[in-house]
Amino acid sequence: MSETHHHHDYTAANAKHFNESAETYRTELSLELAKRCAAAIQKKSSLNSEKSVVLDFACGPGLIAFELVSHVKRIVGADAAQAMVNVFNKTAEQNGLTKDKCEAIFVEKLNGDANDLNGELFDVIICVQSYHHFEDTQQVTRALVQRLQPNGRLIVLDFVDDEGVAALFGHGHSHRHEHIVAHKHGFSMDHMTKLFQDSGLQNVHVESAFKITKAEIKALKGHEVFGHAIEHEGDFTLHYFIACGEK
Repeated sequence: MSETHHHHDYTAANAKHFNESAETYRTELSLELAKRCAAAIQKKSSLNSEKSVVLDFACGPGLIAFELVSHVKRIVGADAAQAMVNVFNKTAEQNGLTKDKCEAIFVEKLNGDANDLNGELFDVIICVQSYHHFEDTQQVTRALVQRLQPNGRLIVLDFVDDEGVAALFGHGHSHRHEHIVAHKHGFSMDHMTKLFQDSGLQNVHVESAFKITKAEIKALKGHEVFGHAIEHEGDFTLHYFIACGEK
């Protein structure tokens, strides 16, 4: 069954929020998380610097893409926030990366047909820390599968639904960002397995990617994004899963 959230447009709210935060998104914390996520992706994707064409969906300013760019033939970022796309492309240019190697494009939404993403197909599609923002994860997953080459791989990283993410969103983060978070407690691994299988993917594997403690988060600049949960006396550990499936 498709997930529905009436009376609120999460896509528009997310675009507005991330347009406003694009210039300040790059912090010690976001860079550390990007490194950990990129390392997990590399273990699961068999990237090839001469062959792999990769899509980073909901790419933000490109923190993941720039971690992976030397391991791929080409990487394309796609985001619904134009300011994020602008920061991504500016950073690519500053790093001497040509558009045929690394670029971002504005994509307001996916329709699930051959016109998505300029009709391009990809060997690997990644989506990191973004699924909890999507109102209809089933629709997004099926649309992304449509953009995979035969035998291509979809890889998603996000929060595991456990006491860690419950503590995070229960102490202020969800109140600050309630308008942009559709799935406030992340996802169970069983849920992601079924979501991938129902979208036609094969050889689906969902497992732990890494964990990061409150102490580790608080030691890094940029931890303020997590709001009152960081200052609350309770402890928590954020647990990330990695979900992989083949077309």
